[in-house]
Amino acid sequence: MNKAGIVSENSENIDALQKQLQQYAEMQKLLLEITQRIASSDTLDDMLPAIRAAVQRGLHADSAIIVLGTDQADVGYAVGDDRSPSFGAAGPALLGYVAQNGAIEASDVSTDAALSALNMQIKGLLTTPLMAHNIRQGIIALGYAQPHTFSSDERIFLALVAAQTAVAVENAHAYEVVHHGQEQLAAILASTADPVIVVDAQEAIVLLNPAAERALGVESKTVSGKKFGEVINVEPLLELLRNPANRESLEWQNESGQTYAPRVSDINTGESRRRGHVLVLRDITRYKNILANQTEFVGTVSHDLRSPLTYMQGYATMLPMVGELNARQKDFTDKIVGGIAQMTDLVDKILDAGRLDPETGYYELIREPCDVVKMANEVITNHLQPAEKKGLKLIGDIDPNLPIFNLDEMMLKRALNNFVDNAVKYTPEGGTVTVSAHTEGGSLLLKVADTGLGISEDNIRHLFERFRRVRRKEHQKVKGSGLGLFIVKSVAQKHNGDAWVESKEGVGSTFIIRIPMEGANMIGAESKADPKLAKKAE
Repeated sequence: MNKAGIVSENSENIDALQKQLQQYAEMQKLLLEITQRIASSDTLDDMLPAIRAAVQRGLHADSAIIVLGTDQADVGYAVGDDRSPSFGAAGPALLGYVAQNGAIEASDVSTDAALSALNMQIKGLLTTPLMAHNIRQGIIALGYAQPHTFSSDERIFLALVAAQTAVAVENAHAYEVVHHGQEQLAAILASTADPVIVVDAQEAIVLLNPAAERALGVESKTVSGKKFGEVINVEPLLELLRNPANRESLEWQNESGQTYAPRVSDINTGESRRRGHVLVLRDITRYKNILANQTEFVGTVSHDLRSPLTYMQGYATMLPMVGELNARQKDFTDKIVGGIAQMTDLVDKILDAGRLDPETGYYELIREPCDVVKMANEVITNHLQPAEKKGLKLIGDIDPNLPIFNLDEMMLKRALNNFVDNAVKYTPEGGTVTVSAHTEGGSLLLKVADTGLGISEDNIRHLFERFRRVRRKEHQKVKGSGLGLFIVKSVAQKHNGDAWVESKEGVGSTFIIRIPMEGANMIGAESKADPKLAKKAE
């Protein structure tokens, strides 16, 4: 080869290299353009048409389409060049073809019968699947009006664009799901009547719904991101956020008089790490008002019943004074007096239950030196005749060395009386009822044990609730209101104690009142504050 030929060949190589470098630069510029478009786009409608146009321009194709979906029957989105409607219309079919047979690289589709049948009006065809995390998102397809042999650079460029597009499509779908979820959550919170507050792990406010803004008197936009305790001066709610397990019965009333029952839940990650709290203030104002009205009504009616019952009992017991009654008249009179006694007992229990109610009750203990030995023996004595009449054996097991306590003797006596009265009523003929009083583990224990029918575990769980009674055919004739045990438990709790039952069906039951021997329950503790009380105890 002569010198001129060598120079010509080198010149051609340089030109080819420059052309290749220029092509690389154009492709890099297009990749950067596509990346920027993906980064700046929020929706597929903004993103995909720009990517399609850039790919068509970069690879000098006559047409390009992007089809999203998994197969021909699941096309979720398609974008093509309006100048090539036939190629765009074939997009779903191409998606199905690639799903079954893999990517297509055809220099001339007319040589392939299956592809020719699609009537795409193109010759050269190159498709690449959109894959992200091994999940098929769709395809990118390039069409050329004339037969076209694809270079490795073109294949690599299209693969790079496809990879970026697939990730962008996946992110767009995730964004749509999250955005839709946020819109749903916002709509739910906006329509929720109960205030909802969300704080992060550092107690900074993340979200307040409109109901919370009204209840707390703040605006979400002014307090968002700030510490809860700094902008919302409600100590009970702040304390609840810090110690949620110990404040289940908390109630809070705002300046407008609305009453709320706050409840708090943790926000945890998949690794069980706490990320914050959701505080819900359930508006119970209406229920509190209804309960207060109901309590007032029941109290008024019960008080109003006392006078006529007293008159009825008085005149019924005086009937023998105005003339001798025959046997039948005496029987009728006894039934009337018995019914009045039952009605009086029911009225007393309704009043006691209302006064001792933990939510609406107003009763304050009237503490005084209490001789538990004397009190327990009096209760036993009062029940000797009813027990004997029923054929029961009533036993007292009272520790004579019990100290003098500082208790509400009247209410405690009613509680113990209720236990013994129930034991006598519900124990079958021939049984035994044992009343005991002693100290154990730093507490005073009052127990009433019987040899009755026992109580099932299901009934035990609810036995001390208001209006609860054990329903058995053996007890059909036993009268009761279902308030007695509720009153007993309330009395015990007022003394910082408790009441419960231990029972086994077919064996019997033991009802227990526990009063802790500490604090205000002891004479010594009260005498320091009131010397007169200590003198009275002596």
